[in-house]
Amino acid sequence: MVQKKPKKKVGKKVAAAPLVVKKVEPKKVVNPLFEKRPKNFAIGQDIQPTRDLSRFVRWPKYIRIQR
Repeated sequence: MVQKKPKKKVGKKVAAAPLVVKKVEPKKVVNPLFEKRPKNFAIGQDIQPTRDLSRFVRWPKYIRIQR
C-alpha cells in the first residue's frame, strides 16, 4: 500500500510582534530623613554564636551502643 502525502495546510500568518519601546522611568526621590536601618538579629542585635547541637543529633545505632 502506498501512503499518500498529507497536504500542507496554508493558514493565516501571525502578525509580527510590535517593537518593544522601553519607557524611561524617572529616578525615585530619596528622602534624607529616612535612612536605611541595618538588620536586627534580636537579643543582642547581633548574629548569635553557633551552638554545639551534637547532643540533639539522632546518632546512628552503632554509635549509641558505644556510649
